[in-house]
Amino acid sequence: MRVEKEADLRNYTTIKIGGKASFLCFPATYEEIFHAVRMAQDKGLPVFFLGRGSNTIFGDYKGVVIMTREFKEIKVRRKGNKVFVSAECGVPLSELVKLAVNMNLRGIYRLVGFPATVGGAVAMNAGAFGCETSQYIRSLLVMTWDGTIERLSAEELSFGYRSSPFPQMGIVLRADFEFAMADFDVKKEYQLIKERRKRTQPINMPTSGSTFKNPPGTYAGQLLEKVGMKGYRVGDTALSDLHANFLVNLGRGKFTEVIKVLQEAKKRVYEEFGIELEEEVRIVESCGAYGR
Repeated sequence: MRVEKEADLRNYTTIKIGGKASFLCFPATYEEIFHAVRMAQDKGLPVFFLGRGSNTIFGDYKGVVIMTREFKEIKVRRKGNKVFVSAECGVPLSELVKLAVNMNLRGIYRLVGFPATVGGAVAMNAGAFGCETSQYIRSLLVMTWDGTIERLSAEELSFGYRSSPFPQMGIVLRADFEFAMADFDVKKEYQLIKERRKRTQPINMPTSGSTFKNPPGTYAGQLLEKVGMKGYRVGDTALSDLHANFLVNLGRGKFTEVIKVLQEAKKRVYEEFGIELEEEVRIVESCGAYGR
């Protein structure tokens, strides 16, 4: 297993901002994942699992970052009007979206444009346009923190809005999904969503995706725009002038700038509306395990 010390994390996140990790591991087998976890435990360091880094911004992380990108096996089986997909944690979510469009499957095609892996999508319960990843999970193959590998059914798991039992319960190694065939042509809606994202979100810039969760009954982007945060900039880090809830790197963005932008955004929204915004993006720094 390849291990890098004091590894620069900028190039492992979609926003291209990051400090250094004490160790960066690139396992290729489940056994190597466990060895990386055991190494962290032996050194008394926290662990952070990283796929494509689409929802993560790093400061300096005194811990072990474990990459999941090598785990890309995917299996597809059709039975009647159902399609069953088994995908490892490192499979790009875009592969499921592409599969859904090609096979005319309900729901998951709405996550077009999400630069996440299956593992990351499950861990954050990624969702958009009324579709959440957890809706389609039949079971998960999970490695607990003591190295035990077990299969958990959907009924044994509790998911919420942009939340899941992971990584507290361990790491998702593989997800088994069940999709239903659609009785309409999904390509039309898929194209509309794709075009809407292109028109309203900074998808061609280094971004971490949605910055804050939507508070009940409203949208974070609307609140941020009302308090003048759209386009707000500190150095090379800003909230997009296209969509106020998207943090973007304008060139050489820094983690300290990220923190200043987030603090100002939360301050303004609270002072104006009495609403405490909660980050959807994972801010990973210091010795905090799992980005908390």
